[in-house]
Amino acid sequence: MATYEVDPISRIEGHLGVKVTVNTGTITGADVHGNLWRGFENFLLGREINDAITFTQRICGVCPVPHGMTSTYAVDAVLGYSQNHITFADDGTYGVPKAAVYVRNLVLASEFLMSSITHQYHLAAPSYVQGPNMPPWTPYFNNADYNSALLSGGRPAPTNTEGFSDDLWSTVIRSYVVALRIRRLTFEAGALFAGRMPMTSCFVGGGVTNNFTAAEWNSRCDKFRDLMEEIATFIVKEYVPIFLALGALYLPFDNSFNGGNNYGAGCGNFLAWGAFPNPENDTLALPGGVWTGGNAGSAVFTVLNKADVLSKFVSGATSVPNNLKEDITNSRYDDPLNEYDANNQAYPGAVTRTVPKRSNGYTYAKAPRWNGMPCEVGPLARLVIGGMYPLNGVALAGVVPGYTAYVKTAGSTTGLDPKMVEADIAVALVRSSLATLTLDDGVTQTVIDATAIAGLNNAQIVAAYTSADAVITGTVANWVLNLKGGLSTMDRLRARALESLVLVQAMIGALDKSGSSLAFGDGATTGWIGGLKALADKTTWKNKAIPVGTFQGWGATEAPRGALMHQCTITNGKITAYQCIVPTTWNIAPKDSANVPGPIEQAIIGAPYTALSGSFTTQGGGTGSGQSGVEPLRIAQSFDPCIACAVH
Repeated sequence: MATYEVDPISRIEGHLGVKVTVNTGTITGADVHGNLWRGFENFLLGREINDAITFTQRICGVCPVPHGMTSTYAVDAVLGYSQNHITFADDGTYGVPKAAVYVRNLVLASEFLMSSITHQYHLAAPSYVQGPNMPPWTPYFNNADYNSALLSGGRPAPTNTEGFSDDLWSTVIRSYVVALRIRRLTFEAGALFAGRMPMTSCFVGGGVTNNFTAAEWNSRCDKFRDLMEEIATFIVKEYVPIFLALGALYLPFDNSFNGGNNYGAGCGNFLAWGAFPNPENDTLALPGGVWTGGNAGSAVFTVLNKADVLSKFVSGATSVPNNLKEDITNSRYDDPLNEYDANNQAYPGAVTRTVPKRSNGYTYAKAPRWNGMPCEVGPLARLVIGGMYPLNGVALAGVVPGYTAYVKTAGSTTGLDPKMVEADIAVALVRSSLATLTLDDGVTQTVIDATAIAGLNNAQIVAAYTSADAVITGTVANWVLNLKGGLSTMDRLRARALESLVLVQAMIGALDKSGSSLAFGDGATTGWIGGLKALADKTTWKNKAIPVGTFQGWGATEAPRGALMHQCTITNGKITAYQCIVPTTWNIAPKDSANVPGPIEQAIIGAPYTALSGSFTTQGGGTGSGQSGVEPLRIAQSFDPCIACAVH
């Protein structure tokens, strides 16, 4: 038995490490630790309530918008615009104007897309794809840690200025570069209403600060749709196909229904607060609720709309005050005011001040628990609870919204629709012998494999690829068409990509592939952006006086990384207590008073630990060596941890 420190977990936001205990090559214990404390909650004390919206966005440079949005919901709650949780459209007593709800949704969803693309491509993907043979991508893991099709082979970065990439590695690196532009476009789109991104200036208790002329509203709505259509096309044709296919190349990290080893399965309990209220009918685009029992489990309850929020999260047996506690047994915090119980647990809304104590525990993260259970939060949790991602081995194509659009039948051949996969990716798969292109007109079948495509020029490849009779077939196509849902590292990555497909259609309209190119909605009135443009009354703020006395409330919604809540108490408009319960705090939670590990700790336990040593050249020109620790790193990365948030 041996103990190893994998620290830092690289390419995440903030400083995370994990100490693993390894017995005969298998991880049998894991302590996940956040390595610093920041104190945002404490320096909010005494400030005006709306100041929290600005301050909490500085908790994190990657996910400021969700903090601003959740803080706004908390401000709404203590000022009387809502009854806690999410603020819905004005019903005459509670709520904010419809236009404000639309703007809030569009700004938050833009951040979701940015965060999702950034994590998958620029943070997680380099753990599966060797970068170009140059800094900052070097040093690599050992070559054995990568699929051979994704090794750089010492090649320079591809330019792909014309024609098609030579291989799969080259087109994935090309997509990585394209994703940098798409990431920027999400900021440009959101900033049309946010004022700026990533730190927004439009959120305020009671609504948003936007006050445009009718012409400005129309212009901004049209510009937003134009930007989002380019983003949506990238998501459909590059982002989703690449991350659906990734599991086929890293099978042990996939679930057993797909033939994998379930590495990174996790605790099997999920929680989501829900997000994105529809101002027309008060439903939630991303439902909330709780799921327990993993593959064989089911939803304990779901929260689909405003009525569910009020009856399940705000009041009743399943309410937040009755079920949510944070445990500090193994956390580096003190309790000088005796606000925690004998099990070192407390309802966050009853905690006045966060007090660090370095000598306690092994992490600066607390351990949130729902009804005593650790819960995973994030895209996988949201899709599972919302009924959009099965865990029991059911084919994803029949359940995930938009998935069936990837299926095409030509003649008697069923495969992937070339219209749904960027041509360079499809051609690279053929050249790498991971796919074939079949032309089937109902009479004759012509199969273009790696050998056949080598004899075609670019014009001939384009003609074949764009033929009405073309279907992508072969290994990867069969994998994608038959993918089943379960619990694993790859399920977590897939869910993040698929959620982006769901969200972008909510923003601008459902995917339509019937024309010569992809379209979304009707180009004018569909999606949230269409709803905003169509509103005759674009009032964006509702005024309420600052209440006299002491009020406690909370806002909750979803961040890209999962369930986010802000608890707040004010006296005469000034903050007297503030607590943030953030997604990564749920996921990197330490062991609680019952010694039950948190979600990432449970996900890492049971995985192998490959103690391969490798040497590398340091920045100073010397030689260094170390062990890869790639398995716990990949598993932890799949949760997209944000330690800056978790140790706020």
